[in-house]
Amino acid sequence: MKPLHNGMRLLTGVAAAALMSAGTAASAEEPQLGGELNIVTMYRTINPTTWDYQKWTWKANHDGNQMDHLIRGDLDKGPRGTDENSFVAQAYIPREHYEGDLAESWELKEDPLRLVFNIRKGVYWPAKEGVMERRELVAEDIVKNFETMWSSDRKIPTYWDFVKEWKAEGKHTLVAYLNNYNANWGYRIGWGYYDGIMPPEWHALPEEERADWRNATGTGPYKVADIQQSSHETFVANEDYWDTAEIDGKTYELPLNDKVTYRIIKDESSAIAALISGRVDIMEAIRWQFIDQVREQAPELKINKALSTQGTFIALRNDQEPFDDVRVRRAMNLAVNQREIMASLLNGEGALLNYPFSKRWEGLYTPIEQLSPAGQELFEHNPEKAKQLLADAGYPDGFDFEVQVCTCDPYHMDMVAILQAYFQQVGVNMEVNTLEYGAFRSQMRADNQAAGYLMDNGEGNPFSVLRKSFVTGQTWNPAFHSDPEFDKRWKQAMAETDKATQNQMLSDLNRYIIEERVPHVWLPNEVFYSAWWPWVKNYHGELRVGAVRPGPIYSRIWIDQEMKEEMGY
Repeated sequence: MKPLHNGMRLLTGVAAAALMSAGTAASAEEPQLGGELNIVTMYRTINPTTWDYQKWTWKANHDGNQMDHLIRGDLDKGPRGTDENSFVAQAYIPREHYEGDLAESWELKEDPLRLVFNIRKGVYWPAKEGVMERRELVAEDIVKNFETMWSSDRKIPTYWDFVKEWKAEGKHTLVAYLNNYNANWGYRIGWGYYDGIMPPEWHALPEEERADWRNATGTGPYKVADIQQSSHETFVANEDYWDTAEIDGKTYELPLNDKVTYRIIKDESSAIAALISGRVDIMEAIRWQFIDQVREQAPELKINKALSTQGTFIALRNDQEPFDDVRVRRAMNLAVNQREIMASLLNGEGALLNYPFSKRWEGLYTPIEQLSPAGQELFEHNPEKAKQLLADAGYPDGFDFEVQVCTCDPYHMDMVAILQAYFQQVGVNMEVNTLEYGAFRSQMRADNQAAGYLMDNGEGNPFSVLRKSFVTGQTWNPAFHSDPEFDKRWKQAMAETDKATQNQMLSDLNRYIIEERVPHVWLPNEVFYSAWWPWVKNYHGELRVGAVRPGPIYSRIWIDQEMKEEMGY
């Protein structure tokens, strides 16, 4: 095994010693405790797919404000502190921005290779009728959580295969014995999509009871209080929550508010109206088409602008004709005028290339102008060459194919007619099948997934985005991409411990996918805006401290009711 150099021999994360690192010194005003926070979230059109976390569903993670993880992002590294991290990225927390959550500290040790987590004392599972009595969380609970999750038939292949065994070595010492070093271990087991900690008592429930939101529980800042499909999701303060925050030299127990309500508003105009009228306090994502209206009708709102945290593309089924031929996949890209789409549908804002790697990732991202000529060509509209490539591949008269589109995404719904017109110019007929999110998601990688799948996929982090979208057999690989060379090189990068070498390996893989493999039709990425009223205090536009995890952010917000009333709301 290689030595763990470059500062990686001893990986220690010291969580706020006084349990109040995140959100310190954020406001000179005394918090008004209590009250309700109303939010139109990033996912205002989507209901949780299931509350059974053993199904490995990402959406219940976004709704998992009742759960803690081992690690989270340190908000003091964000706008309220050193401003090194906006905490907008969907699932990317640099290691230097880690902070302890359930784990106060952690250490990577050798002989044998293992991660040792020191679990916080005095953390309690709340009483949950029909599920469990109130009791202290111990390391063995976390062992059982990971073991049960990994035994699920819905698990993501290879996701935790670097962990040989979980053990509780004392009441508050958790050890993950490793088969091999995994450079992405923080995302996989610390603060990612599927590592929220649920108690053994919940895991032991029958499947139908796990799927019932009324049984969801955890040690996080909130309890699940009321779920009404297509209306709202309400979370109330967990009186047993362990965390605190220091504000203006005083320490406060969290959460500062009594209740958080997600407003599920599928109609975009209605969502904007709810914000402008003051019926909601925060709207986490606004398209450019509405931002001028918002600014005009509610000029007091605070507004942030950011590049989308998701990649937009049509995944082409690489495992089936005609898209098993890379010439056809190149032709599909050349047929589309990405710049025209960005100028018209995105108002000239956004990015032509922001996937697989995000422009946010300095030192890893490769701009279009630095790609090879074959890579750069994919972003130039050239229907004549597209026709020639199709003819060379044996399709001189084009072909028909079906693309599946989710009705939940306005950008995609606006784009499909434009894409149809582009493809028709080269003899390709695209048939559109629109689906509600549940049906759309269930057909990904199913036998009935269409040859084309128009979607957004979260940028994640450099390791995860390459794995989930392009490694053979992965759950979120709707192109059914499979390439032994890519798989081998990805594993080598994952095991590399020298950061500079690793970054170069990852950057090369990103270029390899774009320039040579071409599994997708790359499409422009949009920008989005977030807005909140000035009565929302101790908030600076942060969206996540882990993989789509906002709970610790919400718990630090308080509402200035006097200001709200003075402003006429």
